[in-house]
Amino acid sequence: MSKTTAKLVSPDISCMHCVMTIKNGLGPMEGIESVDANQETKEVTVEFDTDKVGVDDIKAKLAELGYPAQG
Repeated sequence: MSKTTAKLVSPDISCMHCVMTIKNGLGPMEGIESVDANQETKEVTVEFDTDKVGVDDIKAKLAELGYPAQG
């Protein structure tokens, strides 16, 4: 297991509903250890196992949820 943390910026995060959508959408993905989203800083912080999931997978899921990310 190789854990790492990614900090991504998603300018479309504007409310607690956005935060919950992101947490509920990313949380169940295989390899995701923790998810935090902040509506004020527009940051999504994800701790994950790089053997099971990659940053591109996380970005793809964010885009699918309606919150495309940069970073």
